[in-house]
Order: sequence, then C-alpha cells, then structure tokens
Amino acid sequence: MGTLGVEWVRKYNGLAGDLTNTQAQAEGFYNTLSGVRSFNWGDDLAWDQDFEQLGSGTPSSGTDTTWADNVDAVFFSGHGSQGAFHFGRRIDDAAAKNTEVVLGDWDLEFAALDACLVLEESGVFGRWGWPVFKGLHVLCGFHTVTGDEPHRGRIFAQYLNAGRTVREAWIRAAQDTEGSGTQWAYLRADGAGGSTYTDHWWGQGPIAPDPTSPTTLFYARGAC
Repeated sequence: MGTLGVEWVRKYNGLAGDLTNTQAQAEGFYNTLSGVRSFNWGDDLAWDQDFEQLGSGTPSSGTDTTWADNVDAVFFSGHGSQGAFHFGRRIDDAAAKNTEVVLGDWDLEFAALDACLVLEESGVFGRWGWPVFKGLHVLCGFHTVTGDEPHRGRIFAQYLNAGRTVREAWIRAAQDTEGSGTQWAYLRADGAGGSTYTDHWWGQGPIAPDPTSPTTLFYARGAC
C-alpha cells in the first residue's frame, strides 16, 4: 500500500497574502486517497526544507528523505511561482526552490504542487525537469494562476482510487474545479525500464520502474 503526505499553508505571516482553502484542499487528498498516511503539516509546521535536498542551496539543511521524498505521493497546497513554491515561516528562506529540490532518489513517485505558475511552460525542463527528476515519475501542477479552492485534493484522490492514471486524475480534478482560463500542467519522466504514461496509484494499476536516470521528459498542459 502506498504512503502519502501533505503540506499546506494558509497563514503567510506577511511573506505573501494569506489563503483560505489550502488546508481543506490538502486534507481532502490526505483523508481520501487509499494508503498509509505519513504526515500532514500546515501553516507554521509546513517547512520548505521538508522538500529540499540535503546539501543543496543555502542553508543546505534539506530534510526531504524524512518527509517529501520518504513517501510515495506528496501534495502541497499554497503559493507558487515559476521557480519555487512558498511557505509562511522562514525555516531557511520560506521557498522550496527548483535549485534545492531533487525528488525520487529516495522514494517519491508522484508529487502535486497545487500552486500558481510552478509548471509554467517556458523553461520548465530546465527548472523542474532534468535537475529535479531523479526517480520521480510524475509532477502535477499548473501552467497558469489557479484558484484558492477546497475540493481539488479530494477529487484528485477519488479519481486515483477509481483507477484513473495519475495524469488523467490530475487533469480531471483540475477541470472539475477550475474555469477554462486556468491551465493544468504536468511533467513526467521515462527511463530505460518503461513509460510512466500509464502510471496509477498503488494497487489501482501498473506503475513503471523508477526512472532514476531519465531518458526522456514529457510536458503537457491544457485548458480546464
């Protein structure tokens, strides 16, 4: 059975505007997806270093092998930008940046960043592709700004539980909760062992071997 964790930020303590529905969104995913629940950190207990690689960035205090990279699926809900997703407490600099994040070299297969612009298309392979994918299968997010809404995590989990592929579940959850002006996006990696195109959640269908040395990266986006 797969393991999962979530982090969410509503209170940004002056670092950005506060949000309303991130807790409901992340906990909807956490409480709905079939699996072993490992961590649920919110507000001042959600830290950027939980997603960061030890030895990367300044300060180099990443703890992803304890948290984000120590589960099979992780979901973040909060503010985002092209080069980072953002937190409300300065544990180091309150931003998990693409230059500090390496995912899948420990355990993680699937990540969803429910945050604005993180997967904006321009330069995405250099930001969140080759430097980040070291065993990660699929990274879900948005090409555009997205809404602060409470239901997407639950709906995403319901589609995964129902046997949709990870990419299909994300697309459908985004389309169910956003207007056509918003664009979903995802990145995925293939390796020598097979294709992640048909990857499912654990127990719901096939999952490719970890692409620890990806041979190809794929990016897709579309209107909700």
